[in-house]
Amino acid sequence: MTLGDLIQILAVLAAIGASIVALIVSAKDRRNAREIAIEDRAEAARLAAEDRVEAARAAADDRRESLRHAYLLHELETLAKLLVNLNRGGSADKQESKRMGAEALTLIGQLGEERLPKLWNERAGDEEKLRAAYNDPEMPEYKKDALEAQLAVHAILREIRGIVDPDESAVSVDS
Repeated sequence: MTLGDLIQILAVLAAIGASIVALIVSAKDRRNAREIAIEDRAEAARLAAEDRVEAARAAADDRRESLRHAYLLHELETLAKLLVNLNRGGSADKQESKRMGAEALTLIGQLGEERLPKLWNERAGDEEKLRAAYNDPEMPEYKKDALEAQLAVHAILREIRGIVDPDESAVSVDS
């Protein structure tokens, strides 16, 4: 074996060694790239889930605020009707006077004690008083029907207020 053959053998072994090292480095690069891609996908999924949760929370807040706005507009319209009724100052016609009184009582009942505490106490009263009147055997049936409807209005108002603002009560004129 000559020196030239030995150099050729060493060059071939060096090339084979370099190829093996290149294959090992390439395999490690592919494995690392796969792991990075898996981690990136997991992070992207986590961020997307957080975004969905935040979007759902924002949508729920928007719906609650929209309901609150609609509820306040309804209360404003009801207050305007009551104001017109009360500003009329009654009527000489007994039937019209009864109708106006019934309308005022209905509007006061719709708005509730939180908005109109003085009128509420003077004309409607709390639920205990309404239930006691409803259970009175002497109470005429048509008035019991009205009391039952008023108690249902109270239940609906409590439910709406619970959805609109579970932690905050309505503001009255005394606040």
